[in-house]
Amino acid sequence: MSSEQKTITLETPTVTLATTTVCGGIGNSQAVDEEDLNIWNMYKAHLESKIQDQFKIPADYTLKPIQVSKQVVAGINYFFKVELPDKKYATARVYHVLWLKDTHGKADHVAVHPKLADNINEDVGHF
Repeated sequence: MSSEQKTITLETPTVTLATTTVCGGIGNSQAVDEEDLNIWNMYKAHLESKIQDQFKIPADYTLKPIQVSKQVVAGINYFFKVELPDKKYATARVYHVLWLKDTHGKADHVAVHPKLADNINEDVGHF
């Protein structure tokens, strides 16, 4: 009786991790897209007022978000990075619940982190 042996080479599987938002976790920072800008604009008056008051930014300085991270909770937290005149970055959070239309644009859904970041990629922590 003859027996043959075969050698089998197994490849290591490739795992691709999703870069989408994870429930409860804060997603990676990304450029602000049209949908994000719509959320920003919905709360814009409160965002601008809070950032200007907190960091003594002149009212004639145009504040606009340049990066956003998202966190899925019982709605979505949008963490917007905003460049200030002194090349520091403020982080503002908007808690938006799509299906609760009566809460859209409300001031109590907006918060600004008390600490400024020195660069756009600096994480100031959750708030």
